[in-house]
Amino acid sequence: MSDSWEKQIAELRTDIKHMLSNQQIMQKQIRDLQRMSNMGAGGLKVLVLVGICLSVLWTWIKIID
Repeated sequence: MSDSWEKQIAELRTDIKHMLSNQQIMQKQIRDLQRMSNMGAGGLKVLVLVGICLSVLWTWIKIID
């Protein structure tokens, strides 16, 4: 009877180890996704800024002509 308890405890320990490693993998993936989304948002801000600068330049050229 004690053999089955030891076996169950060993299985629970391995299950806990697997769950912890899966949690660490998921946390790393979430960090990577957050970093990528922040980079995408930064890229969009730069694109908008460049568009604004070009439109101001275009408007200035049209006013001078």
